[in-house]
Amino acid sequence: MGSAPSLKRRHFLQFAGATLATMGLSQLDFLTQAEGYGQALGQSTPRKLAMLVGINDYPFASGNLRGCLTDVELQYELLVNRFGFNPRDIVRVTSGGALLPTRETILRVFKEHLIDQAQPGDVVVFHYSGHGSRVSDRNPLDPDNPLIGTLVPMDASQDGQMVNHITSRTLFLLMEAIRTDNLTMVLDSCYSGGGFRGNTLVRAAPISANLDGKDLIANDAEYAYQQALMAELELSFDGFQQRRHQGIAKGIALGSASRNETALDMAFNGFYAGAFTYLLTRYLWQLPSSTPASVVQANLIRSTAAAARQQDHGQVPQFEAAPGSGNEHKPLYFVGPVSPTAEAVITNITRTSAGNQVEFWLGGVSPQYLETPGDNAIFTVLDNGVPVGEIVQASRTGLLANGKPMGDMALQPGMLLREKLVGLPSNPVLKIGVDRSLGNEVSATVSALNQALLSQTNISRIKAQAVNDATAFDFLIGRMTDADAQQLRQELGSGVEIPPVGAIALLRPSNLEPVPASYGRVNETATAAVSRLKPMLKRLLANIILKSLASTSPELDVSGEIFTVSGNGPSLPIVARSGSRNALTRIQPFRANEELKIRMENRHYSQALFLSCIAISSAGEMTVVYPVDWNAPDDAARIDPNSALEIPRPEDRVRFQVSGAGYVELLTLVSTRSLRNALRGLQSIARGRGTSRGYLSMDADESLGVITELLGDINSMSRGGDARLFAESLDEETTAVDNGTIAVFSTIIEVTDDIS
Repeated sequence: MGSAPSLKRRHFLQFAGATLATMGLSQLDFLTQAEGYGQALGQSTPRKLAMLVGINDYPFASGNLRGCLTDVELQYELLVNRFGFNPRDIVRVTSGGALLPTRETILRVFKEHLIDQAQPGDVVVFHYSGHGSRVSDRNPLDPDNPLIGTLVPMDASQDGQMVNHITSRTLFLLMEAIRTDNLTMVLDSCYSGGGFRGNTLVRAAPISANLDGKDLIANDAEYAYQQALMAELELSFDGFQQRRHQGIAKGIALGSASRNETALDMAFNGFYAGAFTYLLTRYLWQLPSSTPASVVQANLIRSTAAAARQQDHGQVPQFEAAPGSGNEHKPLYFVGPVSPTAEAVITNITRTSAGNQVEFWLGGVSPQYLETPGDNAIFTVLDNGVPVGEIVQASRTGLLANGKPMGDMALQPGMLLREKLVGLPSNPVLKIGVDRSLGNEVSATVSALNQALLSQTNISRIKAQAVNDATAFDFLIGRMTDADAQQLRQELGSGVEIPPVGAIALLRPSNLEPVPASYGRVNETATAAVSRLKPMLKRLLANIILKSLASTSPELDVSGEIFTVSGNGPSLPIVARSGSRNALTRIQPFRANEELKIRMENRHYSQALFLSCIAISSAGEMTVVYPVDWNAPDDAARIDPNSALEIPRPEDRVRFQVSGAGYVELLTLVSTRSLRNALRGLQSIARGRGTSRGYLSMDADESLGVITELLGDINSMSRGGDARLFAESLDEETTAVDNGTIAVFSTIIEVTDDIS
């Protein structure tokens, strides 16, 4: 809002007139196709080459970014440790590195490392994180849209209209020159008017001069370079134009946003990264060795960091395949990654007289995990997929952690790690940034928020502070201005309700989209707004806690699905580790008022499990949809060993239907023991309403109370039985979560009233 110089969406870098946006892809489409990218990288090939470009430092005012070097490391660790790239075959071109990402160096390394070395059948990856921009095309494919995207090098210069950027025309020719079709290009940038949105940077280069409405143009050296490439390729100008018109030259291109949206450089807990790159690499760390798109769980929300929601319009990743390749419909080349799913990888071991010190990279952990210190969390060490011991985390800086092995084991760099036991705060908090649009009310708003929700021990459940560019917030609060409202209408369209000018609202930090029903009357004081928002803040806090549970890595051997009773609708899988907990799939939406059922299978031969389900609406309202028999909830929730439970059961005498249109998040909890405290609390709510059977919609106080009881149940289970030895390493003030005793799955159900 007031802290952002511009709220305009930034366009995704166009590939010479063949834009990814024309394919009409959604976020779910993107990640289905990203699975193909992962499978392409996993195959043992003659050679796998990669060039990773990251640029944080730029010569123009307000041009520096913060997360591009992290992006390079995210990709590097992923390619080496999950997809079997030889480190010698990966070249990093980064600001501050040995190879600086000037225009000349980027073009030279692309030619020497990728074009000159790649042979037919090889796999090639090119990743770029940095600013993008756009220039006028001398020979536009579409006269009505004469602008094309560019990559902005570290030595970017502007002389009036003229710039030394690398245009998408050049990118097309560079792709064409590579002698393998197995090329993946990943671009985490965008164009048009960079700057801050809330506390998030946009990866679009600012224009350094007033052009009086004129467009930037590429300099003569750029066009001369293109002429030289066309001559080497023996490609005539007419042939070049025809090929550009068809689409990208070869392989696939993954982009961080559609043409009307932003590419975000975001603050996470202790580090900065591109929201898109972090999403993509985390997803690929969790990608199973062989999983068809039809069984990948549809859940983007957990993968898009604190800003993500079902209706988050902030960044829709895009995908384009070479024309006629059919790559958008199949796994591109191969079977899958060369190593099992994991959250972390050992990068270094220091042997001392006090024992081994282990350094490990947390590239596959969830953003929710990073919200906690992580001290004394337990990771299982894998040797070729087989557990061989445990490591206890001692500290973390950004995505790099240090720890010690629990016992003697032969450790070496490259060994993968999986979460076994993590600790959640005993008093989780909602982090809210107070926007400068509140003017002289900022300080009072911070104080009011920090006193709005207090625990029974008088601990604040909200951590509020003035918006800054170093803190990852769950939500922002600010006053709508006329300029903000106009820009949001332009960007979000008619499908999102915009608060009136002068009203105070909660906002999503990734795109400043208002949280539904969060605004009040015009010119309301900030302290009055905080008082009005208390019930919503409680619901949002309860949601945050549940999502932190859903971010852990379940080890229980279960699987399930959501399906229509009629059999005419889609089936949405609910899967455990073997099916990738964070994976997504392209699933058709359910029709409004269609009767649904949930089936959960317990694959353990001797361990009974217990099932609970909670639905969360787009406004954060929570409803318990299972169990529904409040006379005997423990019995209703039980799944016997090696058997399945289909709910609602006939004896429940209820129907599971979702009305309206939009999204509902279903959280499915499976545990080795009954969640007794939480169920007792729900029983009390049901009795207070005079009901013994049916769904329970909870108000704000009830939601937070039940979730608090749930945390107590999980902590008790995780600190008992076989987990006791590991849980003793956690502070008593921390809620222990043992992945072998509790599994929480987040599944997004899309509902439509369009029956065509």
